[in-house]
Amino acid sequence: MLDERHSLREREGDRYPNLRGKRVLIVEDDPVIAVDYHFQLKDVGATAEGFKATNREALSYLASHDVDAAIVDYLLCDGTGESIIDGLKSRGIPFIVVSGCAFRMHGEVDQSRVLSKPVAPGEIWRALSEVLH
Repeated sequence: MLDERHSLREREGDRYPNLRGKRVLIVEDDPVIAVDYHFQLKDVGATAEGFKATNREALSYLASHDVDAAIVDYLLCDGTGESIIDGLKSRGIPFIVVSGCAFRMHGEVDQSRVLSKPVAPGEIWRALSEVLH
């Protein structure tokens, strides 16, 4: 079973070489989804930089840490992720938005970076890999 899991991890990492070794910030207020992203990032060879559930936590983290990319849920428990998106843009950090309310976004983000929940993990990693080109 462990050998199968290791082989699966190697195959997933091979599919998304742009993600290998990258530090990815997860901004998601649903802990189940955030933990899922954490383990899936590991499977593709990236490192999850923890997860932040609020704008304040994410902005504080970004002020003192370097990341290579981010996955941002648009609607967080303390409002929209617009300030996080603006902070990522100003620092030139690639990101994607994965949200159940993507329809509420009004031009804040290039729509090619927006995925609407529910979304298959492969779509998330493909989109994140593309923004990291």
